[in-house]
Amino acid sequence: MDYSALVRSYNTLSYTNQLRDLLAEFFQTDKFQKFSKFELAKTINDIAFKNYDCEAILKYQLAKEFVTKKYVAAFEVKAKTSRTDFLVINGDTKSFEVKSKIDTLNRLKKQVDDYGDVFEYNTVVIDKSHLEKVIELIPEYYGVWYYEKSKKVIYREAKYSPKLNAKEQLSLMNKKEQQKFFGTIDNEQILNNYNAAQINLMLKQALKARYNKRWSFIQNHWEVILPIDLQFFFNTNVKPEIIYGC
Repeated sequence: MDYSALVRSYNTLSYTNQLRDLLAEFFQTDKFQKFSKFELAKTINDIAFKNYDCEAILKYQLAKEFVTKKYVAAFEVKAKTSRTDFLVINGDTKSFEVKSKIDTLNRLKKQVDDYGDVFEYNTVVIDKSHLEKVIELIPEYYGVWYYEKSKKVIYREAKYSPKLNAKEQLSLMNKKEQQKFFGTIDNEQILNNYNAAQINLMLKQALKARYNKRWSFIQNHWEVILPIDLQFFFNTNVKPEIIYGC
């Protein structure tokens, strides 16, 4: 069965009858007629975990690593011309680029170059099938993780990036953040008045402030959010009971 088609057709905002029809058509059965929206969504979620190696599952496993720790985390954080899939910030910044079994590696070289310029520790989280090719593409300071079912395997630990660039780090901050942390939006003035270590510190403070509320919402509702819906709730902070109707 093409489980990928079922999972790709799922939408967190779908109505109950839409999810019911989706499952009924896929399995050619009416056994889902009495299921609530949450039960229908959970059915698709469970199918995804058992039968479909997708990005959302790897992102959930990553988030699970940090949800109880003293980090602020975020999904899809812009970094130069790329977006890192998952970022955690505390005393340091850790970026994670996800490459599931169904993902290509066409953009990986550009992505790792971008993240290495702005984040301190950088890791590629992959399906094990990508391991040999990924090792050829990434620099030695990059970490590599993969999962064997729910078990995390650290193939290589990330090392501190030797490429950190204060000017590129500054570009991650919006004007409001620059004004708040530096008292000006003039990049040249900031670069003249602050050293690289100070800019790196201010970036971490800005990112923590930017994402703290949304990540706290995820931490507070972790037990009632389905894994495949995690990024939706991070982006919206809508109460899960409103979406799931329970």
